[in-house]
Amino acid sequence: MHILLSKNNDSEKIIHYLMCLIGGFFGSYALLSRGNFGSAQTANLINLFINLGASDFLDAVLRLLALIAFVLLLVISTFIREKFDEESMKYCILVEIMGVILIGFIPSRINELLALLPLFALSAFQWGIFSGTKEYNSSTLFSTGNIRECINSWVGYRRQKMNSHFKSKLKPKAVFYTATLLYYHIGVVFGIYLVTLFDIKSILFCIIPLIYAFYITQQVEQT
Repeated sequence: MHILLSKNNDSEKIIHYLMCLIGGFFGSYALLSRGNFGSAQTANLINLFINLGASDFLDAVLRLLALIAFVLLLVISTFIREKFDEESMKYCILVEIMGVILIGFIPSRINELLALLPLFALSAFQWGIFSGTKEYNSSTLFSTGNIRECINSWVGYRRQKMNSHFKSKLKPKAVFYTATLLYYHIGVVFGIYLVTLFDIKSILFCIIPLIYAFYITQQVEQT
């Protein structure tokens, strides 16, 4: 157990994987409970222009607010990360706990995009603070970049193993990105299962891994 709580690479990776669980859960939760992906500004911006063209101004305004919330929290997260460095993770987790509680009690009858505004903000904040480890750059909210790095690392490792005699540094990288994808999609599966059981309030289950992540950050600070 002391390995998890020491100020080392293992603790950093464990926190990263826990946040991947949260990121995966956020994805399936937003799609199933509110009909939109709560962290994808690409789709949000495309739909914004589609709705402007269709004169659906209410939806367009809400999507614009989602973009503003996303950008604003990215700016704030950058400032916090630069000012507080490693403590920024702890602050982010606390904000996420409060945000998850807020989202869990937004009534289901509320407009879907309006209800997702806090999730857009949380996703931006998490993306700004948690960008992998000191060794590897990795999002805890999106799969595309992680899939690319995972495939490239395994292919590169295989080629090095066949053509050289030195110990490859690509295998640990490949394992890291494989685990990142695994934990993210475990979060997705849990999101699907829990939304079917508890609907809107299912997001409150995210408090469990968030508290554990916060506990690890506290123990790391004390070592």
